[in-house]
This record gives sequence, C-alpha cells and structure tokens, in this order.
Amino acid sequence: MASSPSSALLGRECPRLFTEPARKLTRKTTLGFEAIAFAEDMLGMTLLPWQRWWLIHALELEPGGSFRYRTVLTLVARQNGKTTLLKALSLYFMYMGRARLVLGAAQSLDIARESWSGAVDLAEGDAELADEIDLVRRANGEQELRLVNGARYRIAAATGAAGRGLSVDLLILDELRQHQTWAAWGALSKTTMARPDALTVGISNAGDDQSVVLNALREAALAGADPTIGLFEWSAPDGCELDDRDAWAQANPGLGHTITEQAIATAQATDPPAVFRTEVLCQRVDVLDSAVDPGGWSTGADPGGSLEGARDRVAVGLDVAPDGAHVALLAAADAGDGRVRVEPVAAWDSTDAARDELDELLDRIAPRALAWFPSGPAAALGAVIRRDRLAPAGGNRKGRRPGRPFELVELTGQKVAETCQSFADLVAAGRVLHPADPMLDAHVMNAQRLDQGDGWRFARRGAGHVSAVYAAAGAVQAALTLPRPAGRPRVIVAR
Repeated sequence: MASSPSSALLGRECPRLFTEPARKLTRKTTLGFEAIAFAEDMLGMTLLPWQRWWLIHALELEPGGSFRYRTVLTLVARQNGKTTLLKALSLYFMYMGRARLVLGAAQSLDIARESWSGAVDLAEGDAELADEIDLVRRANGEQELRLVNGARYRIAAATGAAGRGLSVDLLILDELRQHQTWAAWGALSKTTMARPDALTVGISNAGDDQSVVLNALREAALAGADPTIGLFEWSAPDGCELDDRDAWAQANPGLGHTITEQAIATAQATDPPAVFRTEVLCQRVDVLDSAVDPGGWSTGADPGGSLEGARDRVAVGLDVAPDGAHVALLAAADAGDGRVRVEPVAAWDSTDAARDELDELLDRIAPRALAWFPSGPAAALGAVIRRDRLAPAGGNRKGRRPGRPFELVELTGQKVAETCQSFADLVAAGRVLHPADPMLDAHVMNAQRLDQGDGWRFARRGAGHVSAVYAAAGAVQAALTLPRPAGRPRVIVAR
C-alpha cells in the first residue's frame, strides 16, 4: 500500500532485487567492513545506509580470499549518492593495495572526470593521504592520480578503443545504460582478464530497450547464468503507479538523505512518464526519448479505416534505412476533419527489390505527390524516382499504362526537421489515423530525437529501422501541403 504524501519517507537500505550472499557476511567473509572504515575514518565520509550495505555485499569474498564476483551490476535512481560511493571505492582499492590500476569509464569523459576529480580532492584534502600522492596529472585526456605505492587511477570515454593495452584491477563503468552496442564493453571488459582478482563495477539507473549491455548483464544475473555476476538493484516494482511513494522509496535509497520527497513529487508532475520511470523509479522502458508520443499514436489507431474515399488526394512518402535493409513506401491523405490518415503501401528488404516494384506501385496508386529525402539513404533510388516522374503523361513504360504525373517533393535541409516535428506534433494531438500496422508501429516506437540547431529530426542510427516513420512523415507533409493540380508535373525543392 502506498504511503500517504504527509508521512516521513526514507529510502530503502536494502535493494529490491539482489544476489543473495553465499554465506554470512562478516569481517572475514567480505572486505566491505574494511572499506566502510576507510571511507569514514580516513576520508571523513558519512556513508548512507545503502552505500554501506552495497560495500558489504559487493566486496564478498570466496573462502580462498578472492572476490566472489568479477562483475557487480548496480542499478539505482539518479541523485542517490552514486558518485560518492565510486569515489570511496576507488580510493580504498588504491590506498589499501587492492588495485594497481583503477580505470573509470563513461559515455562522456566529463562524467568519468567527475568521480575522478572528487577522488583527487578527497585524497589531497587529508594530510596523511596526501603524503602518499606521487603525481596528479589534470591535462584533458591524460587525467591520472598516482600514489607512491604505484597505484594509479585513470579515466576514459567508453568507446571501442578505450583501455586497450591496459591491465585493470578495478574497472568502473558509469552510466552503463548508455552502452547501446557491445563495442565499449568488448574493449573495456577485456582489460581485466589478465588480473586474477579484478572487479568490474557497472553502475547506472535503468535504461530502455537499446541499453543492450545493461539489459543482457541484468538478465544473466537474474537467471543465475553466471555466478560471478552480482546484481544489486534499487528499483520500483513493475507496474506500480507513478505516485506510489513506497515505490519511490524502493528506487531511491538516498530519499530523506540526498533528495527530498518534494523533489520526486515535482519530477513526477513535470516529467514524461517514460522519463520518470527510468530516471526516478529506475524501471526499464521501451523507448526513453521517444520522438513520437506513444499515447498519441495509440489514440490514432483505426484498423477499420482506409484511404478509399480519398484517392484523389493521396500523397506517398518513400524512405530507405541507412543499411539499405529496409525500404518503406507509405501513403497519406487529409481526412477533411482536421486529421490525416497514413497507411503502409509496401516494404522491401533491399533497394534492389524496391527498384523492381516501385514503378508499378506508383502507377497503380497514382498519387498526387511523392515526398522523399534525397540527401539521405533514399538517394540510392534517386535515379528511378526522377526518371519516372519526368516521363511524359500518357507514355508507356515497359508495356504498362502509367498513372497520372505527380509532384515530386524533395525534403532537404531544415525541411527534414520541419517534417519530423510536424508529424510528431500531429500524433501528439491525436490527429494522425493509422491501421495499427505492426511494421509501422515498430518504426514509430524506434524513433528517437536527434537535436539539430534549434530543432530536431528522427535519429537514423542506434534506434533500429525508422524508414517507415520517415516515409509516413514525408507522406503526411506532402498530403497536407498539396498544391492545386497543375497542367504539367514540376519538382518542388523544399529548402
């Protein structure tokens, strides 16, 4: 049962999901108590209850004295004291002789630098610890803290080239949800292979379906597929209400310490639901930064409708995925009531297959306009598109009777952003009707924003295919801006 808004609320010390200890955790079976003493006595930190709990469980030992885990995956909502924990852990490993090299990595070097700089400040701020510092190098890209015992702390951006040539004892991967491919993990995780008692700490709040590394490690830990992976997850239960204050406490162990209940309430009132779930409730969502409102898209689902009554005002949109493995042709028409309907016409798995069938489809549809993006991957079909539209009306191509000529709407430059943003705005307002086609639905849900100047467009890379949503947006743009019929075809270059 959810707590009332007026009750005093503290974050949970124990995570909702975690790997059970193999045996009772004592000063002999975990280094966590030693790490806590170091942080509080040497560094002067006041650790939060959840940070102490984490250190005790994450640094569990095998009977022979080595670490039980080689990978510790930690999920916790934002602003709960994650950076403080990482600073304490790094310095403990260095000063207590547990690591010759600590490497901190994040998608942005600035994020990795934050923990590193904080650790340096802590070490320099204590006279006893400062005496053991041999070198601090602060030059951008060369940050390094080195102690007289030879222990080093370096940072890197999480890329496919990171860490190569290094042997790392403690690898910290911050914001692990940002790893949308295995390239950085493949490079960084291998830096620990030659170290017999290395520890990799992956820490993050929850991500979305594109957080492939985080999701795979979490699933492996939950399944018990690899006993060397430990999972510690402070998260809200699946399916909870956004205003469930008990769920807030489960996902935010720093609640009442580093963040307030009112701050979470404000976020809940102002964040889109997907953002609140992943950032504050630490729950995985399908798409975090969806460019197209899922609720608006669901509202427009109309499987029983069609374009039959609008054949004289149909426009089509064509687009190609960057890898050439998906080509989409979508049709749209103004419904006459402030709404527009869009429907898939065809999809191909290669530009060559599309090239073979495109002529016949366009002849049969006889659209008023065709919108495409000639500066993008669709340029591969540019020759056939331009050739067909310049063919004289009434001519004969390959023995077929051609449809009437149509306007060719070329969407380039700022017009691409306008087309994407206009489509998203119409969807959010419930003004785009569609047949709930699985392929189109998937592409719409894949669509994420790529900021450009003061506007944005659909991101083409890292989000799955979005060629159908580009084609849909182009078709809608052309349908809503159709000029009056002209006597001969002309090319409109939108700039």
